[in-house]
Amino acid sequence: MKTPRRHRNITATRLFSDAYQFIRAQSFVANRFGRQFHRSRDYVEIDITYKCNLKCINCNRSCTQAPSNIEMPVADVAAFIKQSIAREIAWKRIRILGGEPTLHSRIFDIIDLLINYQKTYNPSVRLVLGTNYFGNRVHQVIEQLPDAITLKSTLKSSRINLFKPFNVAPVDTRFNRFSDYSCGCRIIKACGLGLTPSGYYMCAVAGGIDRIVGYHLGRNALPEESDTLSDQMSAFCRLCGHFGFQWPTRRARLSKTWRLAYRRLKKERIEAG
Repeated sequence: MKTPRRHRNITATRLFSDAYQFIRAQSFVANRFGRQFHRSRDYVEIDITYKCNLKCINCNRSCTQAPSNIEMPVADVAAFIKQSIAREIAWKRIRILGGEPTLHSRIFDIIDLLINYQKTYNPSVRLVLGTNYFGNRVHQVIEQLPDAITLKSTLKSSRINLFKPFNVAPVDTRFNRFSDYSCGCRIIKACGLGLTPSGYYMCAVAGGIDRIVGYHLGRNALPEESDTLSDQMSAFCRLCGHFGFQWPTRRARLSKTWRLAYRRLKKERIEAG
């Protein structure tokens, strides 16, 4: 059995970085020193499905709060590769995520596309698959993955994990009343551009948020170099518990904005039959 590299969501270094980015995102500081984060030109994360077999509390893709069987069409991944080649973008890292990406019905077709891109056009790109590494079905897929794919996981064994309270919207807290949400957070830099079933975003988390709130701000094609995606940052960072500083928790926490958003989505699904 292939064993993934261990990834830790919460570390002292990250908590310190979160505290610093909170200070840098205050309007009077951002006006003086500029925005700390800008959209990545080096990294990209692809959320290929929102299916999940674990459904962790405080999931930042809302796989628990608003379950979905959405899968990204293989054609969307092919289009991303084609546009990257045409624009001569040499990605340094491409991550395949979810949900639980190994549950995608055509996961191996997607893997084949990315490996062919690596071999033919970008031999230095790192191809990484993030997995919860939980359950027999996931293990069966992982066992068949080619060596070109690096595995990374928090190695979960339970749906209760130490996460930041994703569903505590900063806009609902007095703590963030002077924040400039267009400053973004370290996820934009460290994780990279997000390609999701809703389109391209400054990060994949934002695509997961847009699935719930329905702002429809995803780009339909790989963003142009001049596109800062600052409109997405202003819209989604105010809703995202990763923005600024919040203490990690193992308990489910939802602020008012998120309770209303999930309630509205549930109502829309019921009315749609």
